[in-house]
Amino acid sequence: MNIFSFFSKSFAGESTAQDAHLPLKINFNNTVTFEINPILSAMTQGAMIDVDLDNLKVLSVKSISSIKIDGMENKKIHRFYFNREGEKKRLFLQTLSDGNNVENIDEILFCASVTEPPSGEEDILFFLGDNESGLGEPSYHFSREDLYTFLSHAEVDKRLAVNSNEDGVTYSRANEDEDFMPAFNGVETVIFDADGTAGESRQLMNLMPHSRSLGSTLFEELIVAFWVTTARNGREINVEDQLPLAEYIFAIKLERTNIKVI
Repeated sequence: MNIFSFFSKSFAGESTAQDAHLPLKINFNNTVTFEINPILSAMTQGAMIDVDLDNLKVLSVKSISSIKIDGMENKKIHRFYFNREGEKKRLFLQTLSDGNNVENIDEILFCASVTEPPSGEEDILFFLGDNESGLGEPSYHFSREDLYTFLSHAEVDKRLAVNSNEDGVTYSRANEDEDFMPAFNGVETVIFDADGTAGESRQLMNLMPHSRSLGSTLFEELIVAFWVTTARNGREINVEDQLPLAEYIFAIKLERTNIKVI
């Protein structure tokens, strides 16, 4: 039985491909290649995105997701994951499209992320933006030691040296004048095969975008997410068994012309 019919409006018991009619016409049968110049330029300018450029020549889609954000019903977010499920580091392409026409794409992000469980109650409250503090404040700072979590010491040191950032990097959210802004929340539904017979539902408890400039024209995006898997293969996971995860997503904006779908 198909359990993840989230790409179509309804499911009437037929085996219908769930990876059809998606942005950039990507599905599980495709391989995706990237023009490396914009990603290489960003890394050269100090971006903290972690990717082996040689691997961008041929990437296969391992899972596909659709994200519904509360208050953004007129938009659709899709993610095309290139890593197998369960890996700490994830590589994916994210698109933001018009809700009525997924080919009307507002934004394409090439993303590399790291997931980790919060270290305790204080961490959890931070990612929830408890009492209008933590995630949702005007900026998010990574010290040099923090960045060693995501990249090797040599890579961190090299990228910080580009802009003479000895202490680390700071990403700012939009409307920086506001002392605190609640993060977005919603639901991500992931499928692991074209028919949607295997997948997960994830509750996004917080999703906060930030950015920082790289030189005069480039920008690096940072999305800090806090989420938990609530169901797997159609079966709900007991609350006591749900493991919350913090995710740090470093991203570079791309154009359609930077991507080739085969």
